[in-house]
Amino acid sequence: MGIRNVQGEGLQRMIAVLGAVAFLIQGYNQSVMNGFTTLPSFLAAIPQVDTVNTTGAQASHNSTILGLVVAIFELGSAIGALSCLAIGDRLGRPKTMLVAGFICIIGVVIQASTYSLAQILVGRIVTGVGIGLYTGTVPMYVSESSSATKRGQLVLVEGVFALSGLAIASWVNFGMFYTTGSVSWRFPIALQLVFIIIIVSLTPWLPESPRYLVKKGRIEEATAIMARLLGLSDDDTQVSNEIAVIQAALARDVGHREKHSANPFSMNENRHLHRLLIAASGTMITQMTGINVIAGYSTSIFEETLGYSGSDARIFSACLQMALALGALTAIFLVDRVGRRPMMMFSTGSMVIAQAAVAGLTSDLTNPATGKAAVFFYFFAMYFLPIGMFIMPFMYGSEIAPLSIRHILAAATAVSSWLFNFMVAEVTPVARENIGWKYDIVYAATSAAGCVLIYLFYPETRGRSLEEIDEIFRQSKSIWDPVRVAKELPVGFDVLEIIDPSAKEASSRTEVA
Repeated sequence: MGIRNVQGEGLQRMIAVLGAVAFLIQGYNQSVMNGFTTLPSFLAAIPQVDTVNTTGAQASHNSTILGLVVAIFELGSAIGALSCLAIGDRLGRPKTMLVAGFICIIGVVIQASTYSLAQILVGRIVTGVGIGLYTGTVPMYVSESSSATKRGQLVLVEGVFALSGLAIASWVNFGMFYTTGSVSWRFPIALQLVFIIIIVSLTPWLPESPRYLVKKGRIEEATAIMARLLGLSDDDTQVSNEIAVIQAALARDVGHREKHSANPFSMNENRHLHRLLIAASGTMITQMTGINVIAGYSTSIFEETLGYSGSDARIFSACLQMALALGALTAIFLVDRVGRRPMMMFSTGSMVIAQAAVAGLTSDLTNPATGKAAVFFYFFAMYFLPIGMFIMPFMYGSEIAPLSIRHILAAATAVSSWLFNFMVAEVTPVARENIGWKYDIVYAATSAAGCVLIYLFYPETRGRSLEEIDEIFRQSKSIWDPVRVAKELPVGFDVLEIIDPSAKEASSRTEVA
């Protein structure tokens, strides 16, 4: 009963933290395989992925299989995120998270009991489906439940937890490196069940998103939950005004059904296709910086490419994941002060420097000093990327989406992330085997292109309500306008007066009375 009585900022933080635990599970899953790819006990169970004790054509073939084992998780996650289109708007936010948790439990059990290549593939894809449901739901849910001034910080808590999950998996792998037998990799896989059980146990206590309830016509419930989120009484004028703004924005959208406004690909005055492309491109840019090449293959890079021992490679890998978490923590303190655009451009620009430097330094490893310098730039990349380009694109995709199709854009954002993540994970072992250091040049170029895209097309959303952001796009007449309109419209303008002046007048008369 105590949880049901939490309200105000405490309730907003509770939703954000529990959602962040879901992202911790995501980060843990993305990193945990990193420590297995050179373990003798793992390679004995699944010899098809052995690139350590094989050479030539066999090593090349095994690297392809290894890429599939690592990348199949991302493919499952893409399927899970895509399934949000079918169930996300039917079940609501917390119930979708609950389904995701149960699917994750099944997938982890299959993985931890693996005795064949087929079983590990099935386990990873099932776990990925659950994680995909989380990533397609949680950022949207937290965005819809947070106040405009706290939204950035609360959503980016997910990044700290996700990257802490990466670090936890790396240190667990390091500790289990000194054990013998299959427990050295079965235990790390099974450990995440602790986190999954926590989130499954507490999710039923979470309130539904008030914006989702308004969309479903459950106004009384939406008002009660909005009051809880704001820490006010149900009849407070601020609560009624918030609900009125959401209703007016939704009614305007519904009123344009003849213009295909419910179609995310429509080029109507709500600019749905425009917003969809921005939302999907944000997470694509993150993956195309190449950050997950480092995060997912750091142990083998340190051990096989740079020549470090298995123990040292795992220590470096775990420290890299801690750098990621520190970068995400830094982002929390900057996002509502600096803004989304500057942070995203800073992070992509940093990756241009890091990837170009790594390419140059690893092109000739006959000098031991170049390998050590490359390690520095790996840390450089892992700290600066999550400041602006880890969770930020997920949040941004939900922020710029109109309520009627927010679940679609949130899903598209996650699907884009997972599909490009899958591509990177699948290609990386083969690319490193065949073109070596030149592979990093690709990501230097794509990072530079991403920085330009953000500068040209991504409007600033800091401090604005979701309905204010909606208005930025409605007042834009071309793909070039949102950045300019966002600069011209003052933060905190009266959205209700623009959307429905009559509703504004009625609200004013009620306040006077």
